Amino acid sequence: MTAPGRSRPWEVHAALAGAQVGFALFPIFGKLALASIPPLPFAAFRVTAAAVLLDLVRRAHGGSRDGGAIRPADRPRLLLYALLGVSFNQILFISGLSMTSAIHTTILTATIPVFTLAAAVLLRRETLTARAAAGIALAGAGALALLNAHRFDWSDGSFRGDLLIIANSTSYSLYLVLSRRALADYRATAFTAAVFRYGTPLIVLAAIPDLLRFSPSRTPPLAWACLAAVVVVCTVVPYLLNSWALARTQASQVAFYVFLQPLIATALAIPILGESLTTKTLVAGGLILAGLAVAVRRARIPAAAAATP
Repeated sequence: MTAPGRSRPWEVHAALAGAQVGFALFPIFGKLALASIPPLPFAAFRVTAAAVLLDLVRRAHGGSRDGGAIRPADRPRLLLYALLGVSFNQILFISGLSMTSAIHTTILTATIPVFTLAAAVLLRRETLTARAAAGIALAGAGALALLNAHRFDWSDGSFRGDLLIIANSTSYSLYLVLSRRALADYRATAFTAAVFRYGTPLIVLAAIPDLLRFSPSRTPPLAWACLAAVVVVCTVVPYLLNSWALARTQASQVAFYVFLQPLIATALAIPILGESLTTKTLVAGGLILAGLAVAVRRARIPAAAAATP
C-alpha cells in the first residue's frame, strides 16, 4: 500500500470496511466453532495462532528496528496492557459468546468506543462534556435494556453471557485508554504483536484443564475451519487493516465503520445461526448506536478506541 501521506481515500475506506467486516464475522464463525470446541481451548488456540502470525508480520516489517523492540522499562506496563487487552478480554469475550447469541454479542461490542470514553473520563484523561455524558448514558441504557436490568436473572445463561461481554468491553476499553501513550512510542504492528505475546501464556494456563480433556480427533472439520477463519479473517487481518488505516484518517471516520458490525453480524446470524431479532434487541441496539453516534461526533473518541477487537 502507499505511504500515509499519499494514500488514496478509497484505500482507507476499504481498509476500515474490511476490518469491521472481519470483526463482525467473529461472532458467526465463533458460534459455529464453539459448538464443538470448549471456550477456553478456543481462546487458547486463537490467541496462540494470532500471536505467532502477528510476530511473523512484525519481523517482516523490520523486526526490532524502528520502534519494534519493547524497552525493558515498558515491559511491566506491557504486561498490564496484555492482561486487559488480550488475556481477560479474550477469556471474557469467548466465554460470553458461548452463552449468549451472536446478535447480543455484536451489539454489546459496539459499546467499546463509548466505554473507552467513559474510562478516559474516570481516569481523567478526558473531560466530561455534555455530549460525552449523553453518549455514555445512551449506550449504558442500551446495555441495561439488553440485560433486562430490572430482573437480573442469574439462572439465565444468556444473561450471564451478556454480562461477560460487557465485562470484556470494559477490560478492552481500559486497555485502550491506558496503552494510548505507549502506542505513540512504537509501531502499531510491533506493539500489537508484543501485547499478544505477553497475553497468551495466561490464557493457555487457564485452558490447560480443558485442553487435557479435549479430543481434537472428535472435532469436525467445520469447527477447525471456523477457528482458522477466526484467527486469520477475524483477528490478524482486521488488526493489520486497522493499524494501517488509523495512521491515515480521523477518529470520527474510524468510529463510523463500527456501525457496520451489528448490521453485518445480525444479517448473517439470522439465516446461518437461526437467531431472531426481538423488540428488546432492536431498542437496546438503537440506544447503544445512538450513544456511539453522539460520542463520536466531532471526534470525541480517539481513533484507536473506535477500532474494536
